[in-house]
Amino acid sequence: MTFGEKLQSLRQKAGMSQDALAEKLNVSRQAVSRWERDETMPETEKVVALADLFGVTTDYLLRAEQARQEKQQAERSVPPQRDWMDKLGYLAKTKGYLLGWVLIAWGVLDLAGILLMGLGVLSFGFIR
Repeated sequence: MTFGEKLQSLRQKAGMSQDALAEKLNVSRQAVSRWERDETMPETEKVVALADLFGVTTDYLLRAEQARQEKQQAERSVPPQRDWMDKLGYLAKTKGYLLGWVLIAWGVLDLAGILLMGLGVLSFGFIR
């Protein structure tokens, strides 16, 4: 809903004509008509006076309702599920140092196996 649509709706609910509203705000009826058609916007003090007159906030008058609903939906929306590649990339970026320790441990175990085979302790599963 635009400012003009909101203003027209509030004025009609209050049972007020454009002339009556214009008189309360010290403007012409044509000015009120232009506001309601969204051709122009009132000055700041007129927006405050309109909000006070109709018992609404200036935020309600000035913000487009669609934008507010979209913002609320964006806040409520769940972040998209990441696939396994995204998760792997995230882990590599944040926990990459752990991979280094895994590689070191693997190397130590491999070296221990080579040394044990070299000493003759292990020879492909046969004991001498």
